[in-house]
Amino acid sequence: MNVSKPLPLTGAHNVRDLGGYPTEDGKRTKYKAFLRGDSLNGLTGKDRAFLAEYGVTLVIDLRSSKETKMNPDHIDKREMEYLNVPLLDQIQSTLLKGKMPDDMSEMYIGLVENSKDGLKEVFTRMVNERGVILYHCTAGKDRTGIITMLLLKLAGVADDTVLADYAISETYMKETFERQRKMVEAAGIKAPDYVFRSKPEYMQKLMEHIAGKYGTAKGYLESLGLSEEEIGTLEGKIV
Repeated sequence: MNVSKPLPLTGAHNVRDLGGYPTEDGKRTKYKAFLRGDSLNGLTGKDRAFLAEYGVTLVIDLRSSKETKMNPDHIDKREMEYLNVPLLDQIQSTLLKGKMPDDMSEMYIGLVENSKDGLKEVFTRMVNERGVILYHCTAGKDRTGIITMLLLKLAGVADDTVLADYAISETYMKETFERQRKMVEAAGIKAPDYVFRSKPEYMQKLMEHIAGKYGTAKGYLESLGLSEEEIGTLEGKIV
């Protein structure tokens, strides 16, 4: 299976286009609609120029105020709008100092149930944006992974493809995760192994939760308060 590869950026390692994935009705997701990403605080001047040339007009930062203050995005705000919608994941958003969930799937389910206002804001802004939208968190796998899963499932992408797109973050972020692990340990914080992993079963459990409670990704988006027309526009952007 061909999984999306990171864009050629020096200062970010997991910025990927959601385009090119087959849907179950024979279409493919569109390129240059949505980019998923990790932290953008290390972007170089060339990186910023590349993203502007790529067509990015909106950057949605899903990190907490603590994270954004420590590592602010280095984007060209003359070229693209910046929107910070904190999705509190109780892990990165608390800088690994809060009470940890038992595993990532527990956190994912908690986030989709407890951060509905933030998620509604994210998807509503996506509906109304004309250019390429880059949304990101710190590693580009958890908060970013949840939004990616909902977009790909709305487009009709098969579960195994969605899970492969999620799981590959662990590979692309391996060196970054190793550095993070050492920094965390040096600070005297014991972080569970799952913080640095993106095992398919973590996202699988969330997908099962969405299917059981809301039926489909569309059903979940309706629960956020998005209208039929807004959901149709969002779907039209990606497929």
